[in-house]
Amino acid sequence: MITSNSHMNPVYGQEEINNVNKYMNSGSWIMEHTQTRTMENMLSDYTGAKYTHMVPSATMGLLLASMVADIQHGEHFAVSAYTQAATANGAILMGGVPVIVDVDPVHHTIDFDKIPDNCRVIFVSAINGRYPDDIAERIANLRSQGKIVIEDSAQALGSFARTGEHCGTMGDMGIFSFGAPKIITTGQGGAVFTNDETISNRINAIKNFGRTVSVGEIYNTMGMNFKFTDIQASFGIEQVKRLPEVVSHRKWMFDEYKSHLQDVCDFVHTDTSITTPTYPEILVDNRDELVLYLRENKIGCRAVYDSLCNQPYHSQWKTPTPVTELLSSRGVHLPAQADLNADDIKYISDIIKDYVA
Repeated sequence: MITSNSHMNPVYGQEEINNVNKYMNSGSWIMEHTQTRTMENMLSDYTGAKYTHMVPSATMGLLLASMVADIQHGEHFAVSAYTQAATANGAILMGGVPVIVDVDPVHHTIDFDKIPDNCRVIFVSAINGRYPDDIAERIANLRSQGKIVIEDSAQALGSFARTGEHCGTMGDMGIFSFGAPKIITTGQGGAVFTNDETISNRINAIKNFGRTVSVGEIYNTMGMNFKFTDIQASFGIEQVKRLPEVVSHRKWMFDEYKSHLQDVCDFVHTDTSITTPTYPEILVDNRDELVLYLRENKIGCRAVYDSLCNQPYHSQWKTPTPVTELLSSRGVHLPAQADLNADDIKYISDIIKDYVA
């Protein structure tokens, strides 16, 4: 099933189509309602999170989390240099000032030893589901100091800490994405996870325009409309049912790529016994040329994130990030849609071998 966009294509079947059709013919609500609650409960069951709140996108989830954290104008917050811009943008919109922190050289998550003491709110990104072995201890230590830890787990569904906790459930809040190229999808969409009842109540209020009462239009807090839709949830319920098989296949794809390519390129350290890579990554010299060569051969791929410090908008907060910059100059995301088979991966790997040779 190789396509020109095979690094990002969503995979779904007749079950999703049938469930949406069944819902649309049921006369039920179209907006967020019972189907959304069902999907939230399924995700809580899978991850172990006490509370799951569906939102229109992970980007909106990160903004919502920044509102819950009450980031103030001019307040410094810490964010990884190796992440998507959305990780920082919600807090920036709140008036926060990002302190962009370089990553560790193994897992490429935020270097905890470099987080400044003056940052009350810390954004920790589990890029491709990866975390250091001591992540649970690291997050617990920050929280014991009164820090608010927001886990950007957009790429981490199906990934766990060494100690058994699901990514996104160790901090105060965890944000997941269900965009088209993610582990499972609802087209657009995301979720905010938390184990804290007070935070959960705040999320409910903010999602619902700031309403905190069951009757009447009373707005007791600043709020927005961050609601999901039951149409998406009808689709997503069937995707969640596929989750165990998709997780298994994503891990298999990474290991299969590695078996073909480990002698010709480097791989980011990824333990697939606990990590489910959203995008298999390889590290090569002459990265840009390889990307163009793959595209010429109709193989979808893309370069990994550059350091936030090198993004035109975010460069106003530039800090030294040498580890991230080395990674970003060499990294390529290979095709990872969930229906690639062994022949597909061998074919893609042979093209890469031909180029590297």
